[in-house]
Amino acid sequence: MTILIGTFILFFSCNSVSEHESINHEEPKALEEKSSYEEISKVRNDNLVESLYNELVEKTPELKQLESKIEVLEKSKNDSIILFTKYNQNNQSYYHSVNSNLVQIKDSLLRNKIKLLITNSLKKYNSQILKQEELLKLMDLKSVTLNDLHTILKITKSLSVIEKYQTENMPSAKSLERYLKELDGTIQTTDSLANQ
Repeated sequence: MTILIGTFILFFSCNSVSEHESINHEEPKALEEKSSYEEISKVRNDNLVESLYNELVEKTPELKQLESKIEVLEKSKNDSIILFTKYNQNNQSYYHSVNSNLVQIKDSLLRNKIKLLITNSLKKYNSQILKQEELLKLMDLKSVTLNDLHTILKITKSLSVIEKYQTENMPSAKSLERYLKELDGTIQTTDSLANQ
């Protein structure tokens, strides 16, 4: 049955090529026609928003420049935070180790005295790094904003491409109508042969 339907579709799509050829617009590569019904029927695994946007980037200097800037920002983010991150990890590791060592002090008065000393030192350290931590939080918030705006840009730019494609590449309904007419005729023939 699938082969029969595929043959009808192939037959009628060949007959309707001249109708489609009269529409001679440059389609985005991501939307180019597949060569067979089986290929068209497969679920698309690619992200059409990304594909269409990437094609626009190649043709638009402003978008290309923006994408380069975003790429540089992504790479430089780690460079910007690595020094502080390593510094902070060393300090946190130290205070974690101190807590493990405190348990070894048997004299409770001495242990509490040292514990207070360490607590005050940790408070002092935390106040010293307050600015860096606030800057890191701000960086994270602004990164989220940039990612959201970048996604919106991809959607709005690709939307105009797909809407243009919809307008310029709508296939005629004639081949579908011809196929339905052939299908109706075949159903009638099959029905009459079945009832003989």
